Amino acid sequence: MVFKTITVKVPSWVSEEEFRRIVEEVIVRLGGRVSVDELRRELNIRFEDLVEEVETFDVGCLEFKEKERLK
Repeated sequence: MVFKTITVKVPSWVSEEEFRRIVEEVIVRLGGRVSVDELRRELNIRFEDLVEEVETFDVGCLEFKEKERLK
């Protein structure tokens, strides 16, 4: 992956959060989406490191337990 460094002067009236949001939006518009395979490569996650255990839950039971917990 190739990166570019860009220096930007931001007016003092622009908050850091607003600037970050704008930059992220621009990156997405430029096609800044990354495939899962590329992300795995960048993070050095091997295929055998992946775990696909998904538990199923009874939503009604969880709601009841949460209501009891909040009492």
